[in-house]
Amino acid sequence: MPEPEAELGKYVLVLRFLLVITIQMLTQNQTFARQICKYWPEYHSSAFGNLWVFGPHYRVKELDFRCNAKKDALDFVLEKSGCTLPRLLTTLEDIEEEARSTYADDTLNDLQRVKFLEMMAMDGCFFLLLAFSILGVGSTGTEVGFPEKHLVFGIGCVREEIDLWIRSMFFVGNQIPLIVLEEIMKLRFFQELKTEKQWNQPLDFVKRALYNLLIAEHQPKSIDLIHCLQSTFLGRKSGLHVTVPIMDTDASDAIEGIPSATDLFNLGVKFEKLEGELGIRGIHYTYSAFNHVLYLPVFKVDRYTELIVKCLYKYEIVQASRGIVPDVSPYFKVFSELLRTPKDVELLTSQGVIQGQLEGLRRLLSSYDGMEPSEHVRHVRREIRKHPPPDWQMCIKFLLKLIALIAAILTLIFCFPASSSLLGCNK
Repeated sequence: MPEPEAELGKYVLVLRFLLVITIQMLTQNQTFARQICKYWPEYHSSAFGNLWVFGPHYRVKELDFRCNAKKDALDFVLEKSGCTLPRLLTTLEDIEEEARSTYADDTLNDLQRVKFLEMMAMDGCFFLLLAFSILGVGSTGTEVGFPEKHLVFGIGCVREEIDLWIRSMFFVGNQIPLIVLEEIMKLRFFQELKTEKQWNQPLDFVKRALYNLLIAEHQPKSIDLIHCLQSTFLGRKSGLHVTVPIMDTDASDAIEGIPSATDLFNLGVKFEKLEGELGIRGIHYTYSAFNHVLYLPVFKVDRYTELIVKCLYKYEIVQASRGIVPDVSPYFKVFSELLRTPKDVELLTSQGVIQGQLEGLRRLLSSYDGMEPSEHVRHVRREIRKHPPPDWQMCIKFLLKLIALIAAILTLIFCFPASSSLLGCNK
């Protein structure tokens, strides 16, 4: 008999799923504005740690050397662009209202116009210098004119600081609106940086998000870097032959998972990586009498994977509280279902779906088991469960292996007398 606790857990999951469906039905005709929000409204500044501050949300009194570094960055960019601060602030005035509206909460209520514009100019210039350094343009500050002993952009400082830069730039709510960055990017200095380099789309998600935000100019535009990171995971196109119902209320999809990658492979399912910029939206499962294929986006793993995954999870929690349905976190859940053993990781790595290595990848992704699946993910999971490879395919695979084994044995049998006769002749 099933345990009462297990049965109760299933009922709780069903109720949670039905609640999500009800909310979606009540709000499907409403549009929710995506904004830059704090991770938690009550987030206190001491927990922010030693990260660089961008924008108003986690504003505290910064260390003098950080204020000076930002001021140096602003002065440097203005000098190289032949621009003055008053002229830049006048330009930013035209987008002030829209820039303010991208921030949620009450952070800007008491922030005067001049203070806000100066903050956007200073933090924006500094943010862009860091971004281009990470992208490999001016990998040391001396390449773009900073002295060798500069505390941030000097020789030897970049390698030590880059992890802190990335953690700061991808912290939820610690963001500069894209509309501000675009306006600052019109300065001559950044235009020269942008046009002088021969750009190729990076593979890792940190650089690809920065590239998509500042260089590729994808449509529709993101509101900030983390939104762009989410869009990078989602991809620009849908998978081929994918038909997702507008509303799917199969409650079993909230409970039932899918077999592991190894189990699916043993059943006869093949794995193919999605090419180009196809992301999560491109996931699809095709099946026929002779072929079953699950198409998955490439998951590039590196030293920043854990940071990126946690960042997206927190970001979608915040946006979900505003009525925006999570898109990437449910994919992490599906991926964790596929990766249940090290053998599963090896299999998807051999198929080119996972690229790179990260110890603890399965543990990291399994922490998102509580996320509700999106409509697209539910559709793919259901297709996999409803259309497994037929048993006769397994029989054929077994027969082919058996034939190969018999052929090998017969080859040995026929070769053995020949070798024996040769040995006899030599005697």
